[in-house]
Amino acid sequence: TVNTTQQTIESTRNATVVQDTVTQTQSITSTVERHIIVGRVDPLAQTFLISETGGSFISSVDLFFSEKDTNLPVWVELREVINGYPGPTLIPFGRKVLNPNDINVDATTGNTATNFKFDSPVYLKEGIEYCLVVMTNSLNYKVWIAGLGEADVSGSNRIISTQPHLGSLFKSQNNTTWSAVQSEDLKFTMKKCNFT
Repeated sequence: TVNTTQQTIESTRNATVVQDTVTQTQSITSTVERHIIVGRVDPLAQTFLISETGGSFISSVDLFFSEKDTNLPVWVELREVINGYPGPTLIPFGRKVLNPNDINVDATTGNTATNFKFDSPVYLKEGIEYCLVVMTNSLNYKVWIAGLGEADVSGSNRIISTQPHLGSLFKSQNNTTWSAVQSEDLKFTMKKCNFT
């Protein structure tokens, strides 16, 4: 006998009821479309643990870019972590796409943030490990990371000696096989909701 279990992801959102009067006109046109994805998806993922009692509602994430593409977008995803590695399951409402004109670049100090505001607050449970995944179809995007033993580029001339949290940075070339980099972390700021 093999027992199979699956994790349930909880998500809440207030409904908006709208009543509209509509009319319909029908026109039928037949076309054939082909979608070709140019480039490749080489994502980065940073794991983190929610330690707040009752969990947290995440409103947005700040990332710090040193280079960007001129045409192709970049997006972030909040995903579950399975056995310590980034999993394929997206947390509900946990994806935000930005076009290049919305990306702020700071190639010298890494202090200028780009905010990815989710369309709805994303609920993350207490005591569960999640990951922030950064993806694009371009090879031109670069984000700031911190490496243990390296100098801080923000101007303080300090050596990075500790990791700010217990997460790990993961790199992948196909979005399914992940390699952990224990001595590096993605530079990011995660913002949570504070309800009154």
